[in-house]
Amino acid sequence: MADSKTKKCAHPSCTCQTEHKYCSTYCEEHADTAEITCRCGHAGCRAEAV
Repeated sequence: MADSKTKKCAHPSCTCQTEHKYCSTYCEEHADTAEITCRCGHAGCRAEAV
């Protein structure tokens, strides 16, 4: 269960939980990019590319 301080990463495709706006620099740099998959690199991200 996610900590009450965490929220979904602001990147539209990412499913990571974070205490910050974005979970990674990738998500921050690609925030305005419409993607189906997320390439943040976190193993728990359900939107990661396979």
